[in-house]
Amino acid sequence: MNKFFESKFMKWLQKFGEKLGNNKAFSAISKSMMGTMAIILVGAFFQIIATVPTLFGWYTTESTIYQVLYTPYNMTMGILSVFVVFMIGYNYAKSLAMKPMQNGIVALICFLIVAAPATTVTLADGTTTMTVLDSSYLGATGLFVAILIGILTVNLTHFCEKKNIVIRMPDVVPSFLSEAFSAMLPLLFNIIIWYGIGTALNLLTNGQMNLPLLITYILSIPLSAINTVPGMFIVCLFACLLWTFGIHGTMVAFVALMAVMMQNTAANAAAVASGNPPQFYATLLFGAIACAGGTGNTLGLVLLGLKSAKSKQLKAVSKAAIVPGLFNINEPVTFGFPIMYNPIMAIPYILTPLITMLLVYIGYAIGFFKPAYVTIMSLLPLFMGEFLGSMAWQNLFIPIVGIVVGLIVYYPFFKVYDKQLAEKEAAVEAEKAV
Repeated sequence: MNKFFESKFMKWLQKFGEKLGNNKAFSAISKSMMGTMAIILVGAFFQIIATVPTLFGWYTTESTIYQVLYTPYNMTMGILSVFVVFMIGYNYAKSLAMKPMQNGIVALICFLIVAAPATTVTLADGTTTMTVLDSSYLGATGLFVAILIGILTVNLTHFCEKKNIVIRMPDVVPSFLSEAFSAMLPLLFNIIIWYGIGTALNLLTNGQMNLPLLITYILSIPLSAINTVPGMFIVCLFACLLWTFGIHGTMVAFVALMAVMMQNTAANAAAVASGNPPQFYATLLFGAIACAGGTGNTLGLVLLGLKSAKSKQLKAVSKAAIVPGLFNINEPVTFGFPIMYNPIMAIPYILTPLITMLLVYIGYAIGFFKPAYVTIMSLLPLFMGEFLGSMAWQNLFIPIVGIVVGLIVYYPFFKVYDKQLAEKEAAVEAEKAV
């Protein structure tokens, strides 16, 4: 293991990660993702509270109490991209010695323009007309667009300031008023560009498409035709790879596969109702991507962090992520370690689901694991989805496979990253002591 840690590949990977971490744009993204930890944890807490009682039939997802309990989740994780785009604009501008608050607001305005433009609607009874913002793409599905806009709006403002394309006021004008006027032209240019993109998409698609939906749709096209065992491995690889760049890869893949998955499950349900055994379909393997702690099967990584992390950051994140991880919610890990834009942790994040998928496929091939015939489309705690979907005790071992594989695959990369962070933390402590 020590030889592996000191290998040329791991040294190169560590240097590359350090260079990436020193890049101002990537650093701003990383800081902003980690800055959403409290929002994510509170959202996960209310999601668990709202979801668990439905498993025991105490109420349904259509009931009023469920909607009330789910509201805090909708206002945290449901609009996560809103917080992210502001924080990226703020942190990136701060690293460039610009005015962070102004740039955060500019980024937020431009994001809302393309992701949730104001729309006038009339209620079904025709009595009330109101202006609303569609929140469908303000959560994780709009994350990549939030990153894109957060970086590009600041870059455009920075360009305007460097080229002196701003309104200059006389020195006698109060600073707060002068700063407001100097921000007008960059804000105007940003709004024109992003509003132009949003309007063009709206006109070209007759109001059926916006930028987040377009990106999700484009990425889902090559996935829709893949419904074979090799195809599922490609889908898994693609989804995890997208996550490492801030795109909700699981959602992209699920959009492409959802119809086929539901058809396959319905066919199995009909077979079981007729007294026949359910059949194996390749789409069943997609569940292996997130069977042990969420996408990337990160529960093993959390356990490693709890047991052996020397870095205070990883130890704290692991403590915060263990309970959400048991409910297959891994955003605290994805944003807290972080996994995104982290080449060291991205490799095991991609490899772990692929190896888990291979072992699960072998389990199906030899007849140990049983195909699902109950449609499960909601987030469930560890073991519950696998059991309820098939009503087979054997499938309780699928998450166990994911945990064991995660412990083994994440371990060497975790040790390298933990060592790197621990050294940085020690250097900061030494500097403070001096």
